[in-house]
Amino acid sequence: MNQSQLQSVWEQAPELKGHLCYLVYAGSLSYGTNTASSDVDLRGIAFAPVEAVFGLERYEQTILTEPDLVVYALNKYIRLAMNGNPNIVEMLYVEPKHVVYAVAAGEELRERRELFLSKRLYHSYGGYAIRNLRKLASAGQAYDAKDAHHLIRLLQMGRELLETGELLVARSNAEELMAIKRGEWRIDDLLAYAEELFAQMSKAYEVSPLPEEVDADAVQQLAIRLNREFYNP
Repeated sequence: MNQSQLQSVWEQAPELKGHLCYLVYAGSLSYGTNTASSDVDLRGIAFAPVEAVFGLERYEQTILTEPDLVVYALNKYIRLAMNGNPNIVEMLYVEPKHVVYAVAAGEELRERRELFLSKRLYHSYGGYAIRNLRKLASAGQAYDAKDAHHLIRLLQMGRELLETGELLVARSNAEELMAIKRGEWRIDDLLAYAEELFAQMSKAYEVSPLPEEVDADAVQQLAIRLNREFYNP
């Protein structure tokens, strides 16, 4: 993202200027599964406008279509991350080269990203898996290859996370995922692989080094301090 594109963001969403603290490339670009026709997704975090903090206005997020951008209010972002939303937590784990913009608060969130990892993510990744396994199984040979590659990626990431305590966004097996995305796998092979991955993820859950839940007190203190430092420097 160049300076003119960033300037376009400020012009379309003036509430973000001086309030944006973190912005990254998300989606297929961050996974390494993008193609020339892939959308460029930007996701970020911002401090809410003072009118929404000390006044009567409300602010939870900013959405733009050009560029494709979603920026969450800091407090909303933290709540979603604590609840184990995979797409939300992954924002803090993209490769450094995919961080578009970060000020001190954004850098600290990234440095303390492990606060948002817990075994609760098993239910997030696993819940998605169960729904999409059923969908894939009912599709027959005419399955949605894009959905299938997302299913396999999430199962792999969930298994790795529970086994190692590390969330790896950039995929070392990007070519395998791209082959699935191109529809090159037989439906029976996909289903067998997905079921195997889900079984491995469930087994990893039982012995995972991750805590059962996020340390809510630690996250609360982080949120309070970041907000105080921004609004009362």
